Amino acid sequence: MRFRCSRCGEAWPDHPVTRVPCPTCHVKAGTWCRRPSGHRAADLHIDREHAALAAGVLRICRPSPSSSTEQLALNL
Repeated sequence: MRFRCSRCGEAWPDHPVTRVPCPTCHVKAGTWCRRPSGHRAADLHIDREHAALAAGVLRICRPSPSSSTEQLALNL
């Protein structure tokens, strides 16, 4: 599966946030976040997004000329 930023169009073969371990649910890098029940979470934890930003694997992107709001690089 490929992931694409809806703001700048950059694409990745895997979700860049999953390249770091999650400080919330404690899953290893390379796996999706888990709910307390152990099931796959619908979204990645925000603390993991912050960790990915700090590690340099995720960056705040520049919006395309048609975009007028600022947000994190991924809006999947």
